[in-house]
This record gives sequence, C-alpha cells and structure tokens, in this order.
Amino acid sequence: MDHDNENDDLKKVIEAGKRKPGPGSKGGQKGKPKGPRSDYLQIEPDTPGYKLVQIIFERAVSEGVSTNELAESLGIAPSTLSHLKTGRRQASSLGRDVVERFAEWLNYPVLAVMILAEQVRLEDFYSPQNDLDRAIDRALHFMADDPEWGGMMPKDLDGASTHMKLWSVWMYERATKTRLITGGVDYLDLLKAMEDFRSEHPSSS
Repeated sequence: MDHDNENDDLKKVIEAGKRKPGPGSKGGQKGKPKGPRSDYLQIEPDTPGYKLVQIIFERAVSEGVSTNELAESLGIAPSTLSHLKTGRRQASSLGRDVVERFAEWLNYPVLAVMILAEQVRLEDFYSPQNDLDRAIDRALHFMADDPEWGGMMPKDLDGASTHMKLWSVWMYERATKTRLITGGVDYLDLLKAMEDFRSEHPSSS
C-alpha cells in the first residue's frame, strides 16, 4: 500500500514539473520569454564587434529600455539594433554616423566605440612595414627576462593571439616607460599637429 502511495506521489511531482501551455501559446508551443532576458544577444563572443553590442544591450536592459525605445533615442532604425543582436549585421561594419550616435548614448569617446566595434585594432597603431610578429616575440622575451615583471607574465601568453600579445607588450611599455616595438606613432602628437594644421587651413567640408 505504501508502495502505491509513493508511486502516486511520484506521478504528482512529474505532472507538476511538466510545462503547461500558457494562455497565449498555441499547439503547446512555448511562449516568448518575458522580462529583460528577451532582449539579450543571440550572437557568440567570436562575432566581430561583440563587446560593443554586449555593452549596448546590457545598458539598455539595466535601464529598462526596449529595442524600439533605444532606436528612437538614437535616431536609427530598430532593424539596425535587431540585426546587431541576431548577427545579421556586425558592429565592425557600422558607419561613422551610427558609431557616433552609440558613443553619445554610452557617453564614450568615439574612438573607444570604434575599438569595441573592432573597427580599430591595436595592430593599426603600428606601421605595416614593421615585422610585427618578430618584434612582439623579441619584446616578450625581454619582458620575461625582467626580474621585476617577468614572473607576472601569463604562462600561456606564447599561444595567445597577436592582439593579446601586443596588448601585453603595450601595457608593459606604459608601466615601465620603455619602448620595445618601433614603428608606432605618438597619436597625441599627431592629433595635435592635425589640429594645428586645420586651424591654419580650415576644411572646406
């Protein structure tokens, strides 16, 4: 008798755990999940520009802003946001106008948004004539021999991407005020020179 009661109890638990169709579903299909999670991404982290899309939608979700409301606030088509979320369009292909609108909404510098969109990479700050891979390897060996910093280098850095290696070298250069890779440009000086040039020769556009 106890065994029959246990079976009855087990059946009740199983039945209670079965998904029942909601009032808006048809044919037993699951309805669309409600709440902020329905606005999250449908792309993978290896998608170019993923970080920018992630930041945009996480901000929107945290502020309770829908896709349509965000599009209206930015002055862009809702389909642009939807395509970014689903991967039909990549942030790396966004035009300058849209990038500037995202930058204003996020309160980020335009260049930061371009970097997050992977329209600008760290390699872009170095001369393409420079043999970058060999220069990076030499820099990493120099860093490994540094008695103060070498012990803090990640063990798997040798197998990392060129971007990650270059980023590590760049951070080391900033921390130690050394220059390990030539071919780069001081972009603050370059921007200042361009500003001086344009003040003397205003653009016609």
